[in-house]
Amino acid sequence: MKQNLQIFKLIVMPHNLQIVDYGLGHPGSIHDAYAFQATKVVHESNTAIAEGHWMWADSAYLLEPWCISLFKRLRGGNLS
Repeated sequence: MKQNLQIFKLIVMPHNLQIVDYGLGHPGSIHDAYAFQATKVVHESNTAIAEGHWMWADSAYLLEPWCISLFKRLRGGNLS
C-alpha cells in the first residue's frame, strides 16, 4: 500500500531574504493555517516582523496588520 506522507514546512523571510522564522513538523493531514498558528512569528510578531513591514500569506491565514492575504472572502461575500 502506497502512502502519501506530508510534513508541514514554512519559511518566513522579509524583503532582505533573512529568515526570521520557520515551521517544521505536524505530519499528516493538518491545515496549513493551524500549523502556522504554532510558529514564533504568530506569537512574537512584534520581534519577528519589523514595524511597518508585513508578509503575504495564503488566504486561509488570519488577517493581521503584519499578515496580508491577497484574496480573502468574507462570510457570505465574494472574493475581494
